[in-house]
Amino acid sequence: MTVQVELPCPKCKSTKMKFERPEIRETDLITCAACGHNLGTMASIREKMNKAYQRLKQPSAARKLQ
Repeated sequence: MTVQVELPCPKCKSTKMKFERPEIRETDLITCAACGHNLGTMASIREKMNKAYQRLKQPSAARKLQ
């Protein structure tokens, strides 16, 4: 069983990631398969993605004024 997760690497923009196990754990370090850049743990990546989603979900102050 393999796990496929597509995360954009900020360094090379590749979306292929390496995992040491077939199942991703929150403590696993995620590294780019193309350039070897360390993206952090799965938990920290989820937290960053959730914060970014919350910022997108909230209407900006500029939209409120219009």
